[in-house]
Amino acid sequence: MATFTVSISNELKKKTEEYPEINWAEYLKKRFEIRIKELKKFEELRNLGKI
Repeated sequence: MATFTVSISNELKKKTEEYPEINWAEYLKKRFEIRIKELKKFEELRNLGKI
């Protein structure tokens, strides 16, 4: 598995720490997958001339 490093502001880090029950790395992995699927669907529709 590859490693992906993201830098966030100290302010955002403090906000994430308010929710220790959330696995932020797992959340981001899922959001990346969802966004990639959205982008692929958009490209598909654009290539078909529907957008």
